[in-house]
Amino acid sequence: MPDGVSVRITGLKELEKKMIELGPKIGRKALKSALVAGAQVIKKEAQMLVPIKTGRLRRAMYIKTMSKPNPFKENVIFGVRHGRKMSKRDLDAYYWTFLEFGTKFIKKVSFIQVAFQKAQGKALEKFKDVLANKISQLVKE
Repeated sequence: MPDGVSVRITGLKELEKKMIELGPKIGRKALKSALVAGAQVIKKEAQMLVPIKTGRLRRAMYIKTMSKPNPFKENVIFGVRHGRKMSKRDLDAYYWTFLEFGTKFIKKVSFIQVAFQKAQGKALEKFKDVLANKISQLVKE
């Protein structure tokens, strides 16, 4: 069972140079906003593809940002809440892995993998649009 999907965009030296010129604070804000916007596209696709019985799994999906020490590296996590603390808020979707990867008794559905494959082009476009808009907005301020 894979730990997760990671996407790395490389070969954008010009963009990196421009973001360094803008400064770490502005660059980080723009990058974080763009990453979250791209992840939202994939999350919405996964929410549309997930089998619905109670709606808990759909509600349990989340996006979280994790900062790195380097001002121009950001991580965005798309996950599914689970665990005892989440059950108190009716967000314990511990069974998502059974659906995503299948078991001996449960047929594999793969809603997250399919959502990523279907929406990655749209997510990249959204990332580019939000990054360009956010940089121009921050530069004007």
